[in-house]
Amino acid sequence: MQHDAQDLVTLFNKTFLSTENTELAGGYNEPLYQPAMPDNPTHRILFTHDYFASALHEVAHWCVAGTTRRQQVDYGYWYEPDGRTQEQQHLFEKVEVRPQAFEWIFANA
Repeated sequence: MQHDAQDLVTLFNKTFLSTENTELAGGYNEPLYQPAMPDNPTHRILFTHDYFASALHEVAHWCVAGTTRRQQVDYGYWYEPDGRTQEQQHLFEKVEVRPQAFEWIFANA
C-alpha cells in the first residue's frame, strides 16, 4: 500500500497543532525540528521532501524527545551526514535506536 505523506501531515496537525502547538511539514531537503521562536510561534517538525517514511521518523523523534528536548533545535542532538567515523556512527546509532523503533511501530500500525 502506498501512503501519502500529506495524510500524515493532516492527521498530525489536526491532532497536535492546537494541543501541543506543533505542526508537521514536508518539502525540505533535510529534516529538522524547530522549536517555537518569536518570529515563528509554532514548533515545527520538518521532514524530507514528501517522503512518508521521513515524516514517520521525525514524528518518532518528537515522541521520544519529551518537553525539555522539544525546546531545543533538533532536540539538542547533533547530526553528521554520511561519511561518519566509526565512533560518530556508534553515537549516531545509539541516539537513533528509540526513534527507529517507534517509526517501525508506527509503520506497522
